[in-house]
Amino acid sequence: MINLFSNIVAVVAVSAVGVLADLKNKTAYPDGLSGPFTPGFNNYTEAPLEWFTPWGAGWIPKGCKDRFIGKGYDADDVEVFNIKYTDCDQAWTFCRHKDAQLSLEDMADSFGRMSVHMRSLVRHPIALPASSGCSALAYTDIGDIVMFGNCKGLTVWLHETGTTPWLEALERDTCVPDSYANTIVVVAQHETLLGYKPEEAFPGCLDQRQGLLERTFQSDYLEYVGRCSNRPRDSEIVSTKTTKREKMKMMKRDKAQEGNDPNVVGPCSFP
Repeated sequence: MINLFSNIVAVVAVSAVGVLADLKNKTAYPDGLSGPFTPGFNNYTEAPLEWFTPWGAGWIPKGCKDRFIGKGYDADDVEVFNIKYTDCDQAWTFCRHKDAQLSLEDMADSFGRMSVHMRSLVRHPIALPASSGCSALAYTDIGDIVMFGNCKGLTVWLHETGTTPWLEALERDTCVPDSYANTIVVVAQHETLLGYKPEEAFPGCLDQRQGLLERTFQSDYLEYVGRCSNRPRDSEIVSTKTTKREKMKMMKRDKAQEGNDPNVVGPCSFP
């Protein structure tokens, strides 16, 4: 059994509450987290990929179509695949824009390295192009996650939510993981998940949040013996064809939703 508490956990996007400046005056990792933690995550995790099957042209899950059209992309440019992992009876449906920097293989591998219960929180992983860098967007109420650009880093594939116990633990601790996490509560949470390390390597300033993670999520989310259950239902299958009126409606709705809907988190940029 692989225990992620002994090794590492990664993050995609986070929903939480409140925006603060300079949450703490000390950062545990001032040079950032991707460099020291990504190699460990690569070494201690693996994707139990069983098979993947492409869809025929002309059809797309509605959740994927909404994201494509809402962000200004043509749904006819989608590549849709069912991807099955050995630890869950049900496959996931992935959607990738044909010009996305993130390949289907990278999507399947990175997503599969999450524990099965973490994956069970997600409905459709989606990849779209970006002019540079990597950013991620999470629709936490329906379980869709969207990757823009070259999001190959394994430290981009998890989302969580902020709660009152989390904010209380943050208040009692004396540091945040890095300078990025020192800007807003939402980042302070996702960076702590990202920076999870063996206890003997911890300076102690994150112990309150570390303990909260252990008590709340260890058996289901942070070990590879979690359950594949309570997954969001796949969205309905629809045609990729879209009228101008539909496009304008979807884009208008998407613009109004982002930044105003608390269930939509991001886009969060990653190095």
